[in-house]
Amino acid sequence: MKYISLLKKTPGNLVMLLADAGMILAVMFAGCRTTEEPGEAEMNAGRADCNAGDYESAFRKFLLAAEQGNPGAQNLLGVCYSEGIGVEQDYAEAVKWFRAAAEQKFDLAQKNLGFCYESGQGVEQDYAEAVKWYRLAADQGVSTAQILLASAYGLGRGVEQDDEAAFKWMSKAADQDDEIAQYCLALFYRHGRGVEQNDRKAAKWFKKAAEQGNIDAQFWFAWHRYHGIGGRKDEKEAAKWWRKAAEQGDAESQNWFGLCCLGGKGVEQDLEQAVEWFRKSAEQGFPAAQFSLGLCFYEGFGIEKDTSEAVDLWLKAAEQGLEDAEEHLKYFAGQGNAEAKAALEELEKGK
Repeated sequence: MKYISLLKKTPGNLVMLLADAGMILAVMFAGCRTTEEPGEAEMNAGRADCNAGDYESAFRKFLLAAEQGNPGAQNLLGVCYSEGIGVEQDYAEAVKWFRAAAEQKFDLAQKNLGFCYESGQGVEQDYAEAVKWYRLAADQGVSTAQILLASAYGLGRGVEQDDEAAFKWMSKAADQDDEIAQYCLALFYRHGRGVEQNDRKAAKWFKKAAEQGNIDAQFWFAWHRYHGIGGRKDEKEAAKWWRKAAEQGDAESQNWFGLCCLGGKGVEQDLEQAVEWFRKSAEQGFPAAQFSLGLCFYEGFGIEKDTSEAVDLWLKAAEQGLEDAEEHLKYFAGQGNAEAKAALEELEKGK
């Protein structure tokens, strides 16, 4: 989501983030009405088939219930068509069934129909129409709709841009313990978007999302603790959260936890473990880790000294624009290192 992505570590497009496999399952198995509806038995049987992995049978039962006017089944049928679950993917059919349920005021279908309008799946793209349906679902308390509505206000997409309204709707979702909303709300506070800038509140919401396993929130909460922003400086706490994110594969956290191991910051100094984490991050192409690993090779920290490997890693980092790596190459080239000179020549050719 471009509006939020200016705040560093947010994943790309938030709308697409909310449409991932986890969200699909959440749509399928959450929010059905508890009051008895026509076709309720068929829908429940279909849900049982889904749990058992028999998606074609589930689709047939959802269809039977949907044709009886059951809005929950209509929504689930829309999900099946949208994602090709138990039936060939057909966005137009998905829109048809989402609309049928949405017009019965079924909240999740309203949100899903809004997403179809925003993404242009099965219907002509119409941001204003998307906002209309998001608002209806958001007013009924659907946290994902509240996030999407906040995104629309933040981007000025389908509605006049309004940071305060974006903050308001993100707050509503965060108060429902939605980890994405908690993370985004922390970013609002961190950057003062739609609300007065407040590092302490930013740290609070980063921690809430971090505790739910949000990798980006774990990175930023560690960052706040390491630098003493919005609370006490606590290197041990920072190392703890960077490790959690690192173990989930976050390249930037891997590099930072490696630095903690290298310098004994918040953890016992362990040069070999530092090299291990730098390598994991560098293998993902993270330039700062390539630089860090290069230093270890050059100095022989936690690994056998290898100047050639160090130069290769610095070149990779410099090619991605890391100025420190280029400066190291220049320094060692100036000291007469032939490999560093050759790396600089290769770097210049690529510019």
